[in-house]
Amino acid sequence: MSAGNAEVIRAFYADLWEAGDVTRLPVLLHDDVAFQGTFGQTMRGLEAFGAYVRSVRHAFSTYRCEVLDLLVDGDRVAARVRFSGVHDAGPFLEAPPSGRTLAWEGVGFFTLEAGRIRQLWVMGDMLGLLNQLRA
Repeated sequence: MSAGNAEVIRAFYADLWEAGDVTRLPVLLHDDVAFQGTFGQTMRGLEAFGAYVRSVRHAFSTYRCEVLDLLVDGDRVAARVRFSGVHDAGPFLEAPPSGRTLAWEGVGFFTLEAGRIRQLWVMGDMLGLLNQLRA
């Protein structure tokens, strides 16, 4: 199942985040997925997580997720990812569209259950990202 779990995480970034295909939510995430983010935000369930994805994707006309490292230990997966995008479509982190290409890195720690993401905890370089937004 380890190889399958790696593919679930790759699809999470490629299909859900990069392509913005929220129809993939029930395939990739458990119905009662639990998420905790960098700023301490927490959410539970597909609807809440889908709204989060849409809010981030709404800010960028292009959005890229490059998986730099992927470590799998059974049903636990860690990923280091470089995110980038052109911030010209909508507000992001309360900043109006800047027209700039923003880039930052983050890590996600996933727990999978029956081939779907059950829990996700992420930590990103928000200081670097906020500095780019304020520049």
